[in-house]
Amino acid sequence: MTAPRVALGRFAAACLMGMALGLVYGFLRPVRRKAPGLGDFLFLLTAGGAWIYVSFGVCMGDLRLGYTAGLFLGGFFWEWTVGRLLRPVFFGLWRFLSSVFRFLLFPWKKFLEFFY
Repeated sequence: MTAPRVALGRFAAACLMGMALGLVYGFLRPVRRKAPGLGDFLFLLTAGGAWIYVSFGVCMGDLRLGYTAGLFLGGFFWEWTVGRLLRPVFFGLWRFLSSVFRFLLFPWKKFLEFFY
């Protein structure tokens, strides 16, 4: 049997990891509007890695439903609080990154059009 103090610490670690997943989800939200498959794949890859880390790194193989629920609760808590405030920041960041990418791609596009 796991001591309640240890179980509470593991649940808190799972909640913190869920909050980090909420941050990743908010960061990938603008990508999901343009390329939903890519955004979902990146998030599921990150969420799977986080679940494996919590299950085997933090909980040392003691797989319990409560620890997985901690991941979800942390993610929902992040979305309901800080995630709503950061949405415009992430959209602005992705808008800036796409304009930088377009600026860097423009000379190559003109160069390759020369050969057509």
